[in-house]
Amino acid sequence: MNAIRRIAFVCMTPEIDANEHEGADLPSYGIHRILASVAADPALQHCQLGLIDMGQADVEAYVRALVSFEPDLIGFSVYVWSTPCLIEVARRFKELRPNCTIVFGGPSARTKVFDVYPNVEPHECLDAVVSAEGEMTFREIARLSTLDHAHLATVGGLDLATPDGWHHTGARTPIRHLDDIPSPFQMSMMRRNSVAYLETYRGCPLGCRFCEWGASDSPKTVFSAEYLMRELHAFAVTSCPSVFLLDAGLNLNARAFRNLVAAEREVGFLRSAGLWAEIYPSHVRDEHLEFLETVGTGYLGIGLQSRDPAVLKNHDRPWDQDQFEQSVRQLAEVAFGEIQIIFGLPTDSPAGFLETLAFARSLPVGVRAYHCLVLPDALLTRSKPDWNVQFDPVTLEMHRCTGWTYDAILEMREYLIRETTAAGGKSGDYWFYFPNPKLAQRKAS
Repeated sequence: MNAIRRIAFVCMTPEIDANEHEGADLPSYGIHRILASVAADPALQHCQLGLIDMGQADVEAYVRALVSFEPDLIGFSVYVWSTPCLIEVARRFKELRPNCTIVFGGPSARTKVFDVYPNVEPHECLDAVVSAEGEMTFREIARLSTLDHAHLATVGGLDLATPDGWHHTGARTPIRHLDDIPSPFQMSMMRRNSVAYLETYRGCPLGCRFCEWGASDSPKTVFSAEYLMRELHAFAVTSCPSVFLLDAGLNLNARAFRNLVAAEREVGFLRSAGLWAEIYPSHVRDEHLEFLETVGTGYLGIGLQSRDPAVLKNHDRPWDQDQFEQSVRQLAEVAFGEIQIIFGLPTDSPAGFLETLAFARSLPVGVRAYHCLVLPDALLTRSKPDWNVQFDPVTLEMHRCTGWTYDAILEMREYLIRETTAAGGKSGDYWFYFPNPKLAQRKAS
């Protein structure tokens, strides 16, 4: 690699749906993780790096920015909301600059997404997909002497797009020492006064079919307490008002939780910042309740999805109603929480969902209902053939499946809009929120 390599990092941070977080600045984090990994590599110090984030689905603006930057290598970070725009950006730019190497990563960067996407040939818009951890993989790509398919084939963990289909380059060993991953917060790359993002481990011990976490490895690797201390210090320096915990659940990895508690004990940042986290109700212990009492918890997501044991069994989701109710009531005493449920789940039904909704609303927390999405690493690849799943290949929203007709899903959306409005709640493109009535009464008084 003799000439200076120009590397563009592309994402689309979405506008906040329905202004839900009241103006909070939530920058795209995944792309900053990749950018930090390349920027911290001594072997890549000569490279010129550029971050392109238009914040809206403006294909022309993205293409103009890329043409101006003249990259040799582009890393696209894609999520459900950004996939349609960024696929078109990549296709357009590949037409203009066919010799530029384009790599897709992120939760929606999966070969199946491109296979079902309409009117797109993968090899015409990208060279490779990274479907696992991207930090070290993209760094290895950036180090290649030549960015052609022969050299890309030497990098493990890629799916190469060719006219004949996908070519997998072989498995890649997961990152063993998570502390080796450079932090964009510790490197002062993140905007001041923006929401912080924190990982304490990777993976999930559960395997729920409707969830993207369900296809990940069991969480055996964790970030050390020392690393988490440095992160919390960096959040303080950056004046972050809130911390979004990216883990599958606050309480799904005991060692990672102990490290977080130890780090917070030393730094004390979370006492004054809002913590946003998911928590698994069947694993709530006194230590979790005690921790939540000491921090400024802004939000706890409590996954229920369905109350029907048969539906949950079909989706490989454990369920204990008595334990769930007890945990929710305990959590409501120490934090603001909301139960998450899904309509349009295969093998559920409108009547079954309404029973779940009534049960969830009977508990002392908010309730958020989601329109089922056929997500990568979830129902897109792990639904059962006899579920007859049909969905929009662009938005991934469920259209029909076993238990749900197309009209039934539309009628449920309309019903939830009416009911959330009547309850003083909000709705977005794919979510419908019922506030905790007791909390609303306290605010009014």
